[in-house]
Amino acid sequence: MKKTALHLYSTISSLWVFINLAFWLIPLTIIAIGKLLLPHCEVFWSRAISFCYHGAARFNSLWMLYVVGVSINISGSIGKHPSPIVISNHQSWLDIPVIHHVITDHGPIIKFLIKRQLIWVPIVGWLCWILGFPRLYRGQGYESREKDYETIRKFSQRASTDSGAVLIFPEGTRFTQAKRETQNSPYQHLLTPRMGGIRLVKEAVDPDTPIIDVTLKYVGGNSNFWECLHGVTKDVDVTVNVYRLGDIDDLAGWLKERWEEKEELLS
Repeated sequence: MKKTALHLYSTISSLWVFINLAFWLIPLTIIAIGKLLLPHCEVFWSRAISFCYHGAARFNSLWMLYVVGVSINISGSIGKHPSPIVISNHQSWLDIPVIHHVITDHGPIIKFLIKRQLIWVPIVGWLCWILGFPRLYRGQGYESREKDYETIRKFSQRASTDSGAVLIFPEGTRFTQAKRETQNSPYQHLLTPRMGGIRLVKEAVDPDTPIIDVTLKYVGGNSNFWECLHGVTKDVDVTVNVYRLGDIDDLAGWLKERWEEKEELLS
């Protein structure tokens, strides 16, 4: 009986997320049409998109904090820059609303580098398309990598002038033990980071741009999204460190140091 009740709780939570996103999809669709018809009103459309985005993120935060009962414990400060780069380890689908709570609730909207297949997911994929998130192939072949690099390059050039944080998960996918073993990762709690996306963004934006390094730790070790929706994990520790992009000369070495620090925090 208790197990059934918990699954019902998770179902209601997932429906809340779905309904919240579907609600904001309506005005965002109108805005997308308006941008096509009246492109010279770019400032107005950008503010309208920001309003809708913050509204969706805020409602998800309220549900996560006060209904599901997740406590987010933040160590560090993100600052006030309108267009930072954000990197984070990736353990769960819950990472997204947690990072929204940390970054977007009192700061800029977040733009993601997403897998191309995500565009076909109802509601979520449509929102990603309307918001102009760059879509990557994530393939292993030379051609798909070149296409991804070109997509990131063009996106980074726009990001250098538009407001909004750019979120990158250097691991490229959510952590699981199976993926860790397949990848032969040197870390116990992380996959090996890839610097391709960060490198291209770094080349395109201003050197004074801050890079916000976020470490997410699900206290108790359970980051299963479905179980998190009914509150199995009550505490998420978030450690934030901020660096100036122009101060990073050896990007590979810098990223390795960050992942070693994350490994210590997660151990």
